[in-house]
Amino acid sequence: MPFRWLRRRRIYLSYYIKPMPRAKKAALIVLFGLVIVMILTAVMLHQLRPIVLQLAKSKVNETVLRTINTVIDREISRGAVEYSRLITLQKDINGNITALETNMASVNRLQTQISQGIVDELENAIISELRIPIGSAIGGELFSGRGPRMTVKILSVTYIRTKLENTFIDAGINQTRHKIILDVSVDVEVFVPGHRDVIETIETQVEVAETIIVGRVPNVYTDFGQGS
Repeated sequence: MPFRWLRRRRIYLSYYIKPMPRAKKAALIVLFGLVIVMILTAVMLHQLRPIVLQLAKSKVNETVLRTINTVIDREISRGAVEYSRLITLQKDINGNITALETNMASVNRLQTQISQGIVDELENAIISELRIPIGSAIGGELFSGRGPRMTVKILSVTYIRTKLENTFIDAGINQTRHKIILDVSVDVEVFVPGHRDVIETIETQVEVAETIIVGRVPNVYTDFGQGS
């Protein structure tokens, strides 16, 4: 059988690709854009986490301090923090003050009312929540107050302590100003997105009552105790 050369033939195949509908193409573009925005937002939030946490703490601190002052002002306005209710001045036959005696029943009642009032007010703050514009974390006047808002919640009051202290200040010739200072310390559990729940401690001092002692300051006065 004689050997024959076989000529190779080229075969051309044509393919027809159906164009994608405009609506589907637009949907894919939008979806791709959303994915890019989500990725950029996640990267930005990760980089801004320390700043966001600091802003959240500052906002919580501001809210708790305002609550403390509101509760104390309310107790003062209703007459629960009068000096004469907390301190009794003991005098000798000549009218000289010999001792300052603390009315512990009134002191304990006042501290309890203030502590409970703070807890009640902060429970309302849990409902309303706190919101921090993301633009404030970036900084600058252009971005301040702008952007999506990040929700920060005060979850609970984990600890509260109130304590009254005495302070004596020279008020002139033969006069001394006696101030009663309320120390307040509040621990709150705070939820900040992207962080584990944070325990924030807020401390403040508020003057609640005072009087002017004429003459020598007595060496005898009772303390307010360990607080509550």
